[in-house]
Amino acid sequence: MMVGTASALAVASGLAGSKGASAQQNLRVRRNIANMSLDDPDLVAYRSFVEQMRGRNQSNATSWIKFADIHGGSFSFNHCQHGNWYFLPWHRAYLDMYEKAVIAMTGYTRFAMPYWDWSTQRTYPPAFTAPLYKGKPNPLFSPFAGDDMRQVRKPAPNLPTAETGLDKVRGVLNATILENFGGGRPFDESVTPPQAQNNLSPAWLGRRGAISELESGPHNYVHDEVNGYMGFPAAARDPLFFLHHANVDRIWENWILQGHVNTTDPLWLDMVFPNHFLRLDGQRYSVRVDKLRRPADLGYKYDDSRVTARATRSQTQANADETRFKALFNPAATTVIPRARTGNIGAAKPSAPLSTVLSVPSASASSGNRVFAVLRGTRVGINLHSVRVFINLPTAGPRTPTTDPHYVTSINFFGNKAHQSMGSHGHCYSVELTSALKKLGQNGLPRPGSLTLQLVPMQRAGSPATDLAFVPEMIDIGAV
Repeated sequence: MMVGTASALAVASGLAGSKGASAQQNLRVRRNIANMSLDDPDLVAYRSFVEQMRGRNQSNATSWIKFADIHGGSFSFNHCQHGNWYFLPWHRAYLDMYEKAVIAMTGYTRFAMPYWDWSTQRTYPPAFTAPLYKGKPNPLFSPFAGDDMRQVRKPAPNLPTAETGLDKVRGVLNATILENFGGGRPFDESVTPPQAQNNLSPAWLGRRGAISELESGPHNYVHDEVNGYMGFPAAARDPLFFLHHANVDRIWENWILQGHVNTTDPLWLDMVFPNHFLRLDGQRYSVRVDKLRRPADLGYKYDDSRVTARATRSQTQANADETRFKALFNPAATTVIPRARTGNIGAAKPSAPLSTVLSVPSASASSGNRVFAVLRGTRVGINLHSVRVFINLPTAGPRTPTTDPHYVTSINFFGNKAHQSMGSHGHCYSVELTSALKKLGQNGLPRPGSLTLQLVPMQRAGSPATDLAFVPEMIDIGAV
């Protein structure tokens, strides 16, 4: 028997009966690769699967490349969901596709994809670093024979704690609702006024919503820092991709175990990813988001899922927060929360960071105590690595450290060129200012006229000194 979220929380808290405990024991366990030997059965099965898939004719519909290209190719994304609230469930379904394929091909029924916890393991897992394993080409190394040999991972990733460390992860886990944690509902800016998602048409898949700090933060940072295939939409051609996304999926599950709840909005639950996924027999299949809410329903759990369980927030609380965030993220909304918009922002470049005075709404009885900036219609140069965000520090520049109390966060980029081609209205980024405001002695909504925002673009190392602008059309400030 598979268990739902409530049962999983009960088990993790030690409150479930023996029946629930038995179901938990039967789940496959995704484990931290830092604690696994090179000949661990899960790694043996994964190597065998990758080797066999890479050994096939790569024009075969069920080859390594064709499986990977479901996510994306060299310069264009395919079915993968980024920048909206389908980001987390789509990638969960994609990992599940690979897990089931490994089990079917190898016969190892206990296989579960390991995860790479880059918040504590700052280097590549050793199983992925050596070109040879037991005297033969290592299937987990990238690039492999037959790959594009230009797609070389960085020899050693630079994973600073400010971008990928435990405090950063704890910060993203503070999000109260899925739209803030995993990405906002998509909207259509090709119409006036812009239209937030209002039906279950597959046309909404791939459209932009408010990109969360989980995605634009550690998720994107690790992709871009590893580089090679991982820096492009073809990221799934690198076997390390799946350990990275298993860790992102684990963060989602820990968010639930910390007492948060997924949305009950039918526009999320009932969306179908139509024929996005592939079985080893070549048959396509669809998955509905409702089937992806709980790891246990897919037959797995994480090795640390008993550690962080807390009391669950009420659905009433979550629904109230959802109403407010929906108003914050909706480009056409004008009511529900205090919100003010600043336009004509201008361009930020590494050689000329941008400092702009933001409109701040007047406080009211409905003002929340968490303050967000939503950067809308943002153009991103293809040679940018990231943009550092500061408040009330007009002198901020590339050498200003991320330990400065005015520092807010970094917006990191993955597959810039491909994302540029996804429509013509730019990206939307959600950035919480609350923690930085508190460091500067300000709790709650700032006073009107008291807030400046600094955007400091950072050039990708080794890239041309061209196409480096970061240009938001407008910035909304809201209290939730």
